Amino acid sequence: MSMELLVHPSVLFAFFGAFAMQLLSLMEIRNIPKTQRPDFKDLFYWLPFIVAPLLGAGLALAYVFPSDVLKPLVAINIGVSAPLILRSMANINPLDKSGINPGEGA
Repeated sequence: MSMELLVHPSVLFAFFGAFAMQLLSLMEIRNIPKTQRPDFKDLFYWLPFIVAPLLGAGLALAYVFPSDVLKPLVAINIGVSAPLILRSMANINPLDKSGINPGEGA
């Protein structure tokens, strides 16, 4: 894999889209009472600021690897939603034959 692919615009857009999502959650802290705010000295609080952008960039890289077809807005969307996409992929059990249960009233 070439360095050119790692700095591909789609990968960078996804990286910064995921990073922007983390910044939005940081901005919401002002709405939380001071007694309930997180400990900013804790490494685990800052870990999503590193992991989420890397997941977003990695997912965008998987999309653009064979050919670069992502538009910037799509790449940003992939970066923002990468943790949700990967979590839902991890929860899928290919051996489960019961199918999808849409829930009551669907």
